[in-house]
Amino acid sequence: MSESREYVLVHGASHGGWCWDEVAGRLRAQGHRVLAPDLPGHGRRAGELRLASLDGYAGAVADAMAREGVSRAVLVGHSMAGIVIPRVAERAPARVRHLVFLAAIVLEDGGRLIDNVSPASRAMLPGLAAGRGDGAFLLPAETAWLRWMSDVPRHDPAASAALGRLTAQPMRPWFERVPMRGFYALGLPRTYIRCLRDQAVTPAAAAGFAARLGVTPVDLDTAHGPMMSAPDLLVQALERIRL
Repeated sequence: MSESREYVLVHGASHGGWCWDEVAGRLRAQGHRVLAPDLPGHGRRAGELRLASLDGYAGAVADAMAREGVSRAVLVGHSMAGIVIPRVAERAPARVRHLVFLAAIVLEDGGRLIDNVSPASRAMLPGLAAGRGDGAFLLPAETAWLRWMSDVPRHDPAASAALGRLTAQPMRPWFERVPMRGFYALGLPRTYIRCLRDQAVTPAAAAGFAARLGVTPVDLDTAHGPMMSAPDLLVQALERIRL
């Protein structure tokens, strides 16, 4: 068995801690400790839309780590959580051992998440949010499947179950400017995992994000959500990271 580690798994847009269930179970079976919190406005905290902000997200993860006594975390951020885990590291650097950006957006200092999505998505989101009236948007199921989990057959019950658990994504964090200078100054070890069939964070974009971190990406032959479509492959990648 490999050394016992602490993994903190942070979900992306419209998801919740539930999306890590298969990965978390496998990691725990290998003797690791795993924490997969819900961000405010997501999962079991879907009603907390007013707390959904960059600082609200980072505070929720840092608070969960402190509450659970996590002290040497491999901090994994998927997709949108690429803007969250650097802030967590700034808040609690002594609790973070290594950061893993999984198919994640990595910003320059002062960048915004909204500026790193496709023009088609940028054009679509305000209309989706306006239709709800609560400052959040929810992608149509077919769009979500194509962008996030196209390597799970659409008729697979796992795809239907995941799509049914998606919650509306608050718009506010997507438009906030994200300070990154403090994170880059920390110099904490980091890894970027790129998904070669990703339609949300394309392989070319992911290569640029990895370069921004100063690392060579680790490649998985999956779509955007390997935690659901290829949990064994993702667990292997996580356990191979040298700490």
